[in-house]
Formats: sequence, C-alpha cells, structure tokens
Amino acid sequence: MDEMFDLDSALTVAEEDSMVEWNKYNLEAQFRMAAARLAVEEMPTTAAGGRECAVCIEGFGSGGAKQVRCGHVFHESCIFEWLSINNSCPLCRCNVSDTT
Repeated sequence: MDEMFDLDSALTVAEEDSMVEWNKYNLEAQFRMAAARLAVEEMPTTAAGGRECAVCIEGFGSGGAKQVRCGHVFHESCIFEWLSINNSCPLCRCNVSDTT
C-alpha cells in the first residue's frame, strides 16, 4: 500500500461542499423572503371590521388588513410569515402570487 490518505484534504472538500449547500439554502431563503415582502406590499389594505386573522386568530383592531386575491384578509405580519414558506392562501390554498 504505497498510497497515503490525506485526511486534511478530505475534510477540506467536505467543508467546501457543506458551505456550498449552506450558501444555496441561504440564497433560496433570501429569495423567498423578498418575494413574500413584494407580494404583501402589492396586496390591497382593507378594513377588516370585527373579523379575525385566520393565521393568529386575533382581531384586527383599528388597523387594516391585507387582502389576498381570493378575498381573504390577514394581518400584514401574519401573511408575510406565511408567504415566506408557502405560496398559497392559508384558508383556501389559492395561488397568492406568481413571484413567491
């Protein structure tokens, strides 16, 4: 057995592969957050009067709510959090935006 195994080189390659995967995941997460932010900004703000947000189950109070294409309304922060993971209405699952 004349060949030697270089442990340092093997570990360096594994670390580089890990960093590539992390960077890819991080970029995808940043894209999802930016797309969610854009989708929420484009949603009309409406008076929710007496209803409650289906995401957090809390009333809207005097503040407005963001209205999704299907007509459902949510707190801005709630629909933003939801859209950073999903591209659908939390209630009826209709497509919210072509960008998320």
